[in-house]
Amino acid sequence: LLDYCATHPTATVRFRASDMVLNIHSDASYLSATRARSQVAGYYFLGSEPTDDAPIKLNGAILVFCGILRFVVASAAEAELGALFLNCKE
Repeated sequence: LLDYCATHPTATVRFRASDMVLNIHSDASYLSATRARSQVAGYYFLGSEPTDDAPIKLNGAILVFCGILRFVVASAAEAELGALFLNCKE
């Protein structure tokens, strides 16, 4: 990160006018933390409304959430649902 900042000293985050829908990309990593716990993350951003034939136009990030589930889950699907729950709760 520091190398990038030194190489690009005028880097900026741009927010463009759009239909401004809050999007969240949620993910989990199953059994990757100590004591058999799972890591979760979420990327919150404003962007265009998702459609089937076009990708989401990204605006700047609003929040990046990272955490570890406090409980042990039985499958990767449960870890993903736990991540989704935590991201919606945030």
